[in-house]
Amino acid sequence: MSKNGKPDLFTTEQQQLGSVYAKALLGVGEKSGNTDQLLDELSAVAEAVSNQPSLNSTLQSPQVGAEEKLKLVGKIFEGKVSGPLMNFLKVLVGKDRFDCVAAISAAAKKLNDEKGGEIQATVTTAEQIDDSARDEIAKQLSQKLGKKVKLDSIIDASVVGGVVVRIGDTVYDNSVVGQLQQVRQRAMEKATEAIREKLDRFASQG
Repeated sequence: MSKNGKPDLFTTEQQQLGSVYAKALLGVGEKSGNTDQLLDELSAVAEAVSNQPSLNSTLQSPQVGAEEKLKLVGKIFEGKVSGPLMNFLKVLVGKDRFDCVAAISAAAKKLNDEKGGEIQATVTTAEQIDDSARDEIAKQLSQKLGKKVKLDSIIDASVVGGVVVRIGDTVYDNSVVGQLQQVRQRAMEKATEAIREKLDRFASQG
């Protein structure tokens, strides 16, 4: 999740690599039995890098050598994260893929939730919703999907008078726009049915 409360946007390459590296990190976590710790640490690293534009640009710059990047990452994160994650970060630096940290964190969290029978979803509304409303949405989604749903809520004024739920790449739109489209579709169906009935009566009279 980005700082402005909206879902992070990643390039196709970042999403693909994020999934690959996320699976590798989860493998490390399973072997060591500290998956949750690794995910929390990676999330903190991703947030720290995101909050420091100069650090972010340095770690992604092709003009900065891998050795210098490794020293920088070691100086900042050594002793603040576990050994397995520190090694993982060094691999990312060596592969020049530190730009995928946030994507890896998001993918790892999603994969871990799914493995535990839990699905991550985001509900977007024009105004703040209370806990009971959020719980009810999560309950309905859980019943629909047959899995436990972990729901985050964000506010977006462009969602006029409705609710938009995102689960992975799927968007369930119940906004005013979506409702208007449904009304228009029903009106078209009724008009088509009326014309068909008139044609049937005309044909039977003939």
